[in-house]
Amino acid sequence: MVVPGEAAIKLTVQYVTEFDYIEDIAGIDDLTCLIGSKCASDKRKKAAAILKKASTKTAFNLGCRDQEVSYIGSRIKVTSASGATAGLGNLKSVVATNIRLLVGTENTADWLSDDDYPYENEEDDPTYIEEGYEYVFLTADCLYSGTVTLTKSNAYTIFIAGERGPEYSYAELAKKKWKVVLTDS
Repeated sequence: MVVPGEAAIKLTVQYVTEFDYIEDIAGIDDLTCLIGSKCASDKRKKAAAILKKASTKTAFNLGCRDQEVSYIGSRIKVTSASGATAGLGNLKSVVATNIRLLVGTENTADWLSDDDYPYENEEDDPTYIEEGYEYVFLTADCLYSGTVTLTKSNAYTIFIAGERGPEYSYAELAKKKWKVVLTDS
């Protein structure tokens, strides 16, 4: 309980999750190309150009908000050293950050579907080259934010969407200016 005349402690919590690539957002297909080929070079150039567009950031912002596992509205619960609830809040906003191009590798060229794949083992495929094919995609981090008003305690534990997070002492949070960034891992 906050004593009259005592300033309320406001904790800002930011929660970072990785946004899974969605082909429609990036505008590039995820088909493989032989590493070092013109196809691979062209895809990297196209992805790099898409990365620079302002519309890409907008698309990723929408993607973070609308993705299957969105944390908008998720509960932030902070408990005190005794385990009692010290404050409750919600993650209320999200923004895409750290939008980047990634390259993945495969051992074989793409087939139209798994049903069409005529080989029992990947190594029997005549196109097999260990990590010889690449695909490019864009990914981003979704940064969710919310605030919690806390009662004073000598230590706190933060929970996001029911999942236990880190513990902090009062002094640690004060040193961080009552702002923490947690990562989904």
